[in-house]
Amino acid sequence: MNRVGIEKINIYGSSLCLDQQELALARGRDPERVLRDFHINTRSLNPPYEDTVTMGANAAKPMLTEEDKKSIGMIIVGTEGSVDFGKPISTNIQSALGLPNAIRSYETKHACYSGVAALDTAVNWIASGLNKGKKALVIAADFSRKHLGKDHEFVLGGSAAAILVSENPKILEYETMKKGSYSNDVYDTFRPTAKAEMGNNEVSLYSYQEAVEGAYNEYLAQIDGAIDSAEKFDAYFNWNIYHMPFPGMALLGHRVVCKVSGLRKKSEIEESFERKVLPSLHFAKRVGSTYGGSNFVGLCGLLASAPVKDGDRIGFFSYGSGFMGEFYSGIVLPGAKEAILKMGIGEAMDARRQVSVAEYERIENLRESYIENPDFVPDFSVADNWYKQHYEGKGYLVLKEVKDYYRRYEWS
Repeated sequence: MNRVGIEKINIYGSSLCLDQQELALARGRDPERVLRDFHINTRSLNPPYEDTVTMGANAAKPMLTEEDKKSIGMIIVGTEGSVDFGKPISTNIQSALGLPNAIRSYETKHACYSGVAALDTAVNWIASGLNKGKKALVIAADFSRKHLGKDHEFVLGGSAAAILVSENPKILEYETMKKGSYSNDVYDTFRPTAKAEMGNNEVSLYSYQEAVEGAYNEYLAQIDGAIDSAEKFDAYFNWNIYHMPFPGMALLGHRVVCKVSGLRKKSEIEESFERKVLPSLHFAKRVGSTYGGSNFVGLCGLLASAPVKDGDRIGFFSYGSGFMGEFYSGIVLPGAKEAILKMGIGEAMDARRQVSVAEYERIENLRESYIENPDFVPDFSVADNWYKQHYEGKGYLVLKEVKDYYRRYEWS
């Protein structure tokens, strides 16, 4: 069986952001409580000329060399925000990046599990040897629908993650034989139409907890020896990363895992969370809900901000509404932190333009007006002509127009 893991990874947090405190004030909410409850400082916002295609391509482009592109034999995109019900956006991204034609290309869907579903397929393909030396490009790209004035408006956002998976990992090596999966049929959150995004907060919380416990117990069944004390838990997992429909949910996931592992007191659970999990929220706090890219945003945040050492084991939990939960693990490789810092993810987020609440509402209304519209040209003038300042001549992929449903993308 081949070694397999992450050779390269990058995060794209779009080019606009909204301050959560400003939104809280505009909605008559306590800004401090909003920050404390959700662990989101700013949320990403797409301008009208960006979608999941552009996000995925803009995440992948900075990390891929021409040699990397030639070596890719598979591209999989996980998303619940596709732009077409038939044509996979993997083909749009393949074309935009100039990837080979002799390549497997498709899209995966299972709510927020879609990104890890895509990763799992790539990992299995490479571990089996069927890749014949080729690499896989995995992309997770998502953003929220419009929910102006609703209670859950504070847990929205979006991002894209691009991961180059190979048998020569340099960031993280996956422990392919250690994995626990757990699934059930639940309507917690779902998107029944191209515009609607439905959900039941209470059902979602209980489903998430059930999935964490079920998947973690299945993972424990795959390893030698029980993890039934704080000492054994710390000795086995140096760090933990959880799916974050919003970053504050990571604490809920860790609480479940701690209790299964023998940590019962509130104080010891909170201490464990702050030490082992909180660093993974480093970038998630700046983009808001990360959907299918959650584990990858968490990994980059952890490596960028925590004293992670070579050989450290990270326990991951991925969740997708409906639902699917998966617990898996990987080993940090030498040079991982340096590779993440070199990508400049934090600097790219610093370069985003912060919009006012009024600009945010206008952009959200514009984006919704384009959904299922057969003919439109995106408004490139929003946010004080941000396109001219940030995009023009900078080599970002943007949506130029839609004509009779045909979408035309160009590099700026």
